[in-house]
Amino acid sequence: MSTVPIGKFLRRLRIDYDERLFDMAKKVGVSSAFLSAVENGHKKASNPLINKISKIYNLTPSQKADLYDDVAISQQDLNLSAFSQEKQQAIIMFAIKFDGLSESQHNAIKRILEE
Repeated sequence: MSTVPIGKFLRRLRIDYDERLFDMAKKVGVSSAFLSAVENGHKKASNPLINKISKIYNLTPSQKADLYDDVAISQQDLNLSAFSQEKQQAIIMFAIKFDGLSESQHNAIKRILEE
């Protein structure tokens, strides 16, 4: 079974609330099969689903940020259509070159993006 960040997050949340997958699925209004597929990276979590989880489980701002980060990492794709052609090219160039950067360059970029 594949483990993706969103799956780990949701499993931890269920453990904290002493719930089974079925219980969480019922609370958020999806089938157990769908929630399982989200946890395993086979289906994408929609924004309404993530918002519902955040609200129902009364997530802190930090937990919400972690959840959204985990969703983005788990989906491993980005829709760039909202960006200009120039920005799309810059994003793609960044993604291609990123692996070749040093650790200190990664850290410098991260600091800039966190501002």
